[in-house]
Amino acid sequence: MPPEFSLANFLYLGGVGLLLGVVQLLKPFVSDTRYYPLIGVLAGILLNELIGYYLGVAWPASLIMGLIAGLAASGLYSWGSTLKEGSQADKKNRPLPDPPPPGA
Repeated sequence: MPPEFSLANFLYLGGVGLLLGVVQLLKPFVSDTRYYPLIGVLAGILLNELIGYYLGVAWPASLIMGLIAGLAASGLYSWGSTLKEGSQADKKNRPLPDPPPPGA
Protein backbone atom coordinates (compact mmCIF):
# COMPACT_ATOMS: atom_id res chain seq x y z
CA MET A 1 0.00 0.00 0.00
CA PRO A 2 1.54 3.38 -0.98
CA PRO A 3 2.06 5.99 1.72
CA GLU A 4 -0.66 8.56 2.14
CA PHE A 5 0.08 11.91 0.47
CA SER A 6 0.19 14.73 2.97
CA LEU A 7 0.14 18.34 1.87
CA ALA A 8 1.68 19.28 5.23
CA ASN A 9 4.88 17.31 4.54
CA PHE A 10 5.23 18.94 1.14
CA LEU A 11 4.77 22.42 2.61
CA TYR A 12 7.23 21.77 5.41
CA LEU A 13 10.14 20.83 3.19
CA GLY A 14 9.09 23.17 0.40
CA GLY A 15 10.09 26.02 2.68
CA VAL A 16 13.82 25.29 2.29
CA GLY A 17 14.06 27.67 -0.66
CA LEU A 18 12.17 30.31 1.28
CA LEU A 19 14.54 29.88 4.21
CA LEU A 20 17.53 30.37 1.91
CA GLY A 21 15.93 33.63 0.80
CA VAL A 22 15.37 34.74 4.40
CA VAL A 23 19.03 34.15 5.24
CA GLN A 24 20.09 36.08 2.13
CA LEU A 25 17.80 38.98 3.08
CA LEU A 26 19.24 39.16 6.58
CA LYS A 27 22.90 39.04 5.48
CA PRO A 28 23.36 42.84 5.39
CA PHE A 29 22.16 43.08 9.00
CA VAL A 30 24.29 40.25 10.44
CA SER A 31 28.03 40.82 10.22
CA ASP A 32 29.18 37.48 11.67
CA THR A 33 28.74 34.66 9.14
CA ARG A 34 28.68 32.04 11.91
CA TYR A 35 25.11 33.10 12.70
CA TYR A 36 23.69 32.35 9.24
CA PRO A 37 22.98 28.65 9.94
CA LEU A 38 21.41 29.57 13.28
CA ILE A 39 19.16 32.09 11.54
CA GLY A 40 18.18 29.43 9.00
CA VAL A 41 17.29 26.91 11.70
CA LEU A 42 15.31 29.40 13.79
CA ALA A 43 13.46 30.70 10.73
CA GLY A 44 12.74 27.09 9.70
CA ILE A 45 11.26 26.26 13.08
CA LEU A 46 9.17 29.45 13.09
CA LEU A 47 7.92 28.95 9.54
CA ASN A 48 7.03 25.32 10.09
CA GLU A 49 5.30 26.00 13.39
CA LEU A 50 3.12 28.57 11.63
CA ILE A 51 2.33 26.10 8.83
CA GLY A 52 1.61 23.38 11.39
CA TYR A 53 -0.72 25.64 13.36
CA TYR A 54 -2.60 26.59 10.22
CA LEU A 55 -2.95 22.96 9.09
CA GLY A 56 -3.71 21.63 12.57
CA VAL A 57 -0.60 19.46 12.86
CA ALA A 58 0.86 18.65 16.29
CA TRP A 59 3.60 21.07 17.32
CA PRO A 60 6.32 18.42 17.93
CA ALA A 61 6.03 17.24 14.31
CA SER A 62 6.21 20.85 13.11
CA LEU A 63 9.22 21.47 15.33
CA ILE A 64 11.12 18.49 13.94
CA MET A 65 10.24 19.36 10.34
CA GLY A 66 11.31 22.97 10.98
CA LEU A 67 14.63 21.78 12.34
CA ILE A 68 15.15 19.55 9.30
CA ALA A 69 14.21 22.35 6.87
CA GLY A 70 16.46 24.85 8.66
CA LEU A 71 19.40 22.46 8.67
CA ALA A 72 18.82 21.67 5.00
CA ALA A 73 18.74 25.37 4.16
CA SER A 74 21.93 26.09 6.12
CA GLY A 75 23.64 23.09 4.50
CA LEU A 76 22.66 24.32 1.06
CA TYR A 77 23.92 27.77 1.96
CA SER A 78 27.27 26.42 3.19
CA TRP A 79 27.66 24.22 0.13
CA GLY A 80 26.90 27.12 -2.21
CA SER A 81 29.30 29.49 -0.47
CA THR A 82 32.04 26.85 -0.52
CA LEU A 83 31.61 26.40 -4.25
CA LYS A 84 31.68 30.14 -4.74
CA GLU A 85 34.85 30.64 -2.68
CA GLY A 86 36.65 27.67 -4.20
CA SER A 87 39.96 26.70 -2.62
CA GLN A 88 39.89 29.75 -0.36
CA ALA A 89 37.05 28.11 1.58
CA ASP A 90 39.63 25.76 3.11
CA LYS A 91 40.08 27.28 6.56
CA LYS A 92 43.40 25.52 7.15
CA ASN A 93 44.91 26.85 3.89
CA ARG A 94 46.22 23.43 2.91
CA PRO A 95 47.82 23.26 -0.52
CA LEU A 96 45.81 21.52 -3.20
CA PRO A 97 47.09 18.06 -4.12
CA ASP A 98 48.98 17.63 -7.38
CA PRO A 99 46.81 16.27 -10.18
CA PRO A 100 47.57 12.69 -11.23
CA PRO A 101 49.82 12.29 -14.26
CA PRO A 102 48.07 11.62 -17.57
CA GLY A 103 47.34 7.96 -18.23
CA ALA A 104 47.58 7.01 -14.55
